[in-house]
Amino acid sequence: MNKTLSSLYDYFFNYRSVLSGRRLKWIDYAKGITIFLVVYHHAFVGLQTAGLQVNSWLININMAVYSFRVPLFFILSGLFIQQGVSKRGIGSYIGYRSRILLYPYILWAFLQISIAYFAKAYVNFPWKWQSYLYVFYEPKSTGQLWYLLALYNASVIYVLLHTKLKVRGIWHLVIGVILYLLVPFVIFNSMLQELCINYVYLAIGTVISKFVLNKENERFFSSYKLLLIIIPLFVISQYYWMRHEGMDPYFIQYADNGITLSWILDKEVNLILYFGIVVVGCAFTINICYILQKYSPFSFLRVIGYHSLYIYLMHIVFEASVRAVFLHVFNCYNAFIVLPFQIIISVIGSIMAYNLLLHLNMKFLFEYQPVYFKPIFQKLSTTKVYE
Repeated sequence: MNKTLSSLYDYFFNYRSVLSGRRLKWIDYAKGITIFLVVYHHAFVGLQTAGLQVNSWLININMAVYSFRVPLFFILSGLFIQQGVSKRGIGSYIGYRSRILLYPYILWAFLQISIAYFAKAYVNFPWKWQSYLYVFYEPKSTGQLWYLLALYNASVIYVLLHTKLKVRGIWHLVIGVILYLLVPFVIFNSMLQELCINYVYLAIGTVISKFVLNKENERFFSSYKLLLIIIPLFVISQYYWMRHEGMDPYFIQYADNGITLSWILDKEVNLILYFGIVVVGCAFTINICYILQKYSPFSFLRVIGYHSLYIYLMHIVFEASVRAVFLHVFNCYNAFIVLPFQIIISVIGSIMAYNLLLHLNMKFLFEYQPVYFKPIFQKLSTTKVYE
């Protein structure tokens, strides 16, 4: 009986491969925690949009974990980007990112928009045919999948700057800071806005990669003394953020009288303060994840982290389905009941669905390299990469 259950568990969660591999444990822990917070946020927002009364505690929890979720993903991605380029070459690396980021972004954005059309009576997504066009230049209008396009764009730009223009190390961070400060001037387009906001975090990941990935520094990052230093900073910064929600760079709006000097200064100060809040939140999470890797009882978080991309792709469909069942079948409008079911079913359901689809030879739903891109990538791959 136990053997059968173990086989089923491995079949649907791929836990043996995840836990026995050479993957860095703290990275999977970080991805697991972060994607869990992403799912929580989207489930919470979905309930609010559906008109449910949400307790202030749930609002505060959402706010406390909101600022650093997506930036941490960019930092984690930045840790390995130079290794990826050195190993694969320019063309193969861009091709790889196209297969695992650009392709699933376009595919799942189209699927999500189409599902919203057929289920528009039960979902919050305001379907319209123009949404198919927005996928290519206004990703924020199509839902949560914008992150994949932003990460793809930032990665490709980094690689081209690194290899073609020989931009190195700290200069990427300088470019990232400049782009970040330009955010108020590009809010007319979400694709540009997301790139400007997040390139700095990708650059941070590349700059600190050698220090963070050095095993000799593991003791420092897993230190409880470091945790005691970060906790007060984390609490103070998150309290300040919760008291000043308007700092979020994603929701900057032009003043009634247009762009003025006072408006620019106000937004720039908020951007700088928000950046500090995000960095502290990311540092706190990384420290926690280094500590967590010492304890095996939390290993399922690693399984979640391993599947974070696929959870990101599918969780909205599960959340909307669970919400529709509770609201329209059970007539249950209690957020404290609906929210945990949404989160648990979305995370577990996405992992199970992904592994089941792999067993059914349907990997094309998550990764693909179009044939017509190969000549371009092969040509780029001949370019020598200098370290």
